[in-house]
Amino acid sequence: MAKELTVREMARMGGHARAQAHSKAELRAWGKQGGRPPALSPKQIQRIAKWTREGIGHEIIAQRLGVSVRTVGRYVQRGGFR
Repeated sequence: MAKELTVREMARMGGHARAQAHSKAELRAWGKQGGRPPALSPKQIQRIAKWTREGIGHEIIAQRLGVSVRTVGRYVQRGGFR
């Protein structure tokens, strides 16, 4: 019967397998990107700006884009679309 792996051992093996499967340059490039990807594409952000100027509410914009009202609010606040 094989010994069960701990979470730490599984994590170590994952990193090792990834290191063997990819070049150092690829791994460095991925490491430099970092962070969470944006929730919306640039085209969707332009739509938010347009719809906000037209007076469409955050709830309707969120439904149209399939995101939360809070996400729309963050982009409006950040972009100053009004």
